[in-house]
Amino acid sequence: MQEFMATSERRAELYWWFATLFAHPLCDEEIAEYDSYDVRSFLKSLSTLDPMREAVAELNDAIARLLVRPTRQAALAQEFTALFSRSSAAHVPPFESTFHHEAHSAARMQARLERLAIAVDDKYEPPFDHLSVELDLMGSLIIRAAEAQSAENRTQWLDEQASLLHEHLLVWYPDFEARCRSQDEFGFYGACARLLGVFLTMDANYLTLVQPAQ
Repeated sequence: MQEFMATSERRAELYWWFATLFAHPLCDEEIAEYDSYDVRSFLKSLSTLDPMREAVAELNDAIARLLVRPTRQAALAQEFTALFSRSSAAHVPPFESTFHHEAHSAARMQARLERLAIAVDDKYEPPFDHLSVELDLMGSLIIRAAEAQSAENRTQWLDEQASLLHEHLLVWYPDFEARCRSQDEFGFYGACARLLGVFLTMDANYLTLVQPAQ
């Protein structure tokens, strides 16, 4: 159980980190953290996982270029806006409805949040089929499973995680990742998108292993 708790905390931390990356442009203080011991150690630990090694190396290269870039915060914010802004001019709108071509994806996510009694409107604006909302929700579901008081309740929250992955994120994220990588000329967000794609696949496999047989 202790191993499950530790793994859950690690998984939630990763989901919330990725949610932050795609939610808003990084400020200069946040960019500076990528040159800190803590972040370097964090990425080094990810690189010990074989499926993540190449994606982490690509992200480290992008970070190295970013840290020495003149006016790095303004430049990265401009790229974030061009890629992900809510305007019609965005190259890679981070919304499920953009890639899944599902007119009701935002309503489905809204209904899911209401059913689970998880509020996100203090951090995000609608529509709630935004990538960061779905990632943030995964983090919350992971913690609920970790804090479950019974095996039955824990299974319920594991099932909710698998449902969110297979009915939402894994349906549209691969197309988002491909477009992000092709449109991001500097490469920071493209590298982040690649690493997230690897993580989602790994996490889906992990859930298959820990979910009780149906």
